[in-house]
Amino acid sequence: MMELDMTNREDYIKALEREKVDLEQQLQDATQIIDSIREGAVDALVVSDDTGNPQIFAIQTADYTYRVLIEKFSEGALSISDTGLILYANEYFAKLVGVPSTEIAGKNFSDFLETPEIFSDFLSRLQDGPIKTELFLYINDHQLPVYLSLTDLNPFVPAIGIVVTDLSDKKKQEKALLDYQQKLQANIEELHHTNTNLEQVIHVISHDLKEPLRKIITYVSEVDKKLGETLTERDIKSLGIVNASAFRLNSLLDDIVKYAFTNFSDEANKVDLNAVLRDVLEDLEISIKENNAVIHYEKLPVISGSEVQMRQLFSNLIVNAIKYRKVENPTIEIRPLKVVSENGAKFKGIGVSDNGIGMHKSYLSQIFTIFKRLHNKNEYSGNGIGLAICKKIMDNHQGKIEVESVLGSGSTFLLYFPEEFIIDAKKG
Repeated sequence: MMELDMTNREDYIKALEREKVDLEQQLQDATQIIDSIREGAVDALVVSDDTGNPQIFAIQTADYTYRVLIEKFSEGALSISDTGLILYANEYFAKLVGVPSTEIAGKNFSDFLETPEIFSDFLSRLQDGPIKTELFLYINDHQLPVYLSLTDLNPFVPAIGIVVTDLSDKKKQEKALLDYQQKLQANIEELHHTNTNLEQVIHVISHDLKEPLRKIITYVSEVDKKLGETLTERDIKSLGIVNASAFRLNSLLDDIVKYAFTNFSDEANKVDLNAVLRDVLEDLEISIKENNAVIHYEKLPVISGSEVQMRQLFSNLIVNAIKYRKVENPTIEIRPLKVVSENGAKFKGIGVSDNGIGMHKSYLSQIFTIFKRLHNKNEYSGNGIGLAICKKIMDNHQGKIEVESVLGSGSTFLLYFPEEFIIDAKKG
């Protein structure tokens, strides 16, 4: 029994030794195959699958796959030697330079550059890593703007890889943008020149034209005082017409100057609309008493804006409401409105309502147009500028002004300020 066990043990050891020899041989074969692949001596591999069926894998298949990929590039691809000799170029690069792909190999990449020194510079810079740069390729006296990406493929392949991106469309877009910017700059300069001229015109209006007007009014008054008793009724009427025309022209010039200088150049400040309204009512105290006007107002918000323009805004609306009154005791109500939304933006509203003559709905879209009058001058005074100024002020504050009115039943002017302009809606 002991001898049998020893025999089995010796057989087992011999089997292990044979298996070791087989494994060493397989390892040696595998090592030789890998070395052959590295040296390029193997064209294909035959591998058996789990069922024992052989499968053949061509080594050049990998190279073919990459070549197909490169040929499908929407960019140019090259491989060149360190002397600039083109070893390979894909079809896209051939179309880019207008040379058949069969004729590109063997050319020197320097032939497409402005000077050979550029390529020498590339070679020295490649020692520090890949290069990315914009330049022009020169093809039959034609410049082609491109973006180059150069990579040293050593030690895996003794070559330099180049990817060429056509920048023609990009350059056209850049030129179009530059042309547009230059045109825009020219328009800005022209606008600045126009504004300068406008300021000069306004200066002439506010000074040079008003001075003769003051003299006309003064001398007409003196003539009336000195010669009043000797003047005929027709002369007195003529002087009255001259005087009234001069006053109306003076008022018109004042309104034009106001409109021209209503802008948002004022620094935005914290403006308490309640305090603004109190100041406006104090300024209009005499007119309010003379017309027996009654004005009610609720707590208004504090906003970020121009205090001067807010005073002008409320003053114009209140004066307008008093002027176009229907009854002896005009009533004006000023109150905050609910927040409204428009195109995702929120606005805080203020309503200014009166019980005046109102307007026909066909006129509502016209009243904010400068010089637009809905009544004859002999019915109501004014130059048709007040509401245009109100609109301009609201535009300056990125808001809007609207009107709701019924002929014979009064009007409500709606002022909408962007929510970001509201500092405190509870201030009173």
